[in-house]
Amino acid sequence: MRSMHDLGSEDSIGIGCASPPRPANLILIDDHAILRDGLRVMLDAETDFKVIAEAGTVAEGIALAQQLQPDVVIIDISFPEGDAFAAIDTLCRECTGARIIVLTVHNTPECLQAAMRAGAYRLVAKDAPYEDLLRTIRSAISWKHLSARSLPSARLRGALSMRLHASPISHLTPRECQVLIGVAEGYTSRQIAMRFRRSVKTIVKHRSNMMRKLSLHDASAVTRFAIANGLLSP
Repeated sequence: MRSMHDLGSEDSIGIGCASPPRPANLILIDDHAILRDGLRVMLDAETDFKVIAEAGTVAEGIALAQQLQPDVVIIDISFPEGDAFAAIDTLCRECTGARIIVLTVHNTPECLQAAMRAGAYRLVAKDAPYEDLLRTIRSAISWKHLSARSLPSARLRGALSMRLHASPISHLTPRECQVLIGVAEGYTSRQIAMRFRRSVKTIVKHRSNMMRKLSLHDASAVTRFAIANGLLSP
């Protein structure tokens, strides 16, 4: 099943010769070398992303991310030196194409809220199954493609129309499409607003317009619609 981020190139909608997408680039920031080494080995076994750098300090991690501009940064929040939450804020501002995943032993509501306020994409507990981290990374990559969409509105609507054969989604604006995916993935309006650095009021308006245009009445219906139209994997 193809996801919505596949619409980012003409090849993916059947125009021209298809070429395999490049693997997404990851950076690991954690002060435990053994954890970084093990995680790198496991992640590099995947074909859709690769670890391009790793750092053991906050300062080194920020410098590497600024230089390499990765797609995803995986960062701990416990360091002997440096403020990880401040680092997340810096990464969001200076590496706008990156999604930040917090990987931590501190899986508490307070840490989650602090990470989200700083701009993190999601928090994954270190004692969670490895598959949870893989799903989060792939979700972050998909979300990155959506939020970084640079196609003009008319072209995006045209691509959507070709992909979905005049589906009602072709009437959505690019931002409404992004909100559609966010709602389908289970995010609240506040979380979507934080992700796109917009006001909650603005996102609520986009959400309302999107649901009205698609004749959807709740979040469950949005998720079903996204899956049925190939915009989200079940």
